[in-house]
Amino acid sequence: MTGNDSNTTAQLPAPKLGRRYALSLLGASGLATTFLIGAQNKAEAKADYTPKVIQDWIIGQQSNPILLANLYTNNGIFEDVPNGFKIQGSSNILCFAQGIQKIFGNIKIELQDVFATERFAVAEYYFSATNNGFIPVPNTLGKSFRVQTTTLFELKGHKIKRSSDYYDNAAILVQLGLIPPPPPASPPGC
Repeated sequence: MTGNDSNTTAQLPAPKLGRRYALSLLGASGLATTFLIGAQNKAEAKADYTPKVIQDWIIGQQSNPILLANLYTNNGIFEDVPNGFKIQGSSNILCFAQGIQKIFGNIKIELQDVFATERFAVAEYYFSATNNGFIPVPNTLGKSFRVQTTTLFELKGHKIKRSSDYYDNAAILVQLGLIPPPPPASPPGC
């Protein structure tokens, strides 16, 4: 612009869009919109798409050992992978769940996501509880922890044939004050 053009706006030539480029922009904006709408409805979708057996499993884990045990097949397996144990049979699962209610207080499962088919399901959630004897060290009693957990389910009809829990045991020990936190990690570079 020169001093004589001060009242006019500069007209830049509009870039010529190719059909492929325009369609890719349109597709990207549609995808972004889908993600935004999906994120807004995620909480609502969890309740809509979580199978009843998984909803009942959460209730059973939090406060109802009998309900939990009855969700498993007669030879069902409850597996705690980090601690390396398996409990088989609904009567043994009931005994285990009753024991859990004694050593943990305020058990809460905050479901983050779930994926399910007719035969399998995966639940991602935060498990939180208060140590009432799980770790019987005096300075840990009454302390709470929260750990990200994933459980894989093998289903048979409306029953659980097998569930396998995966979580970070060290995170619990850090939160209870039994071990120091590890140094922060950073992903490796190229």
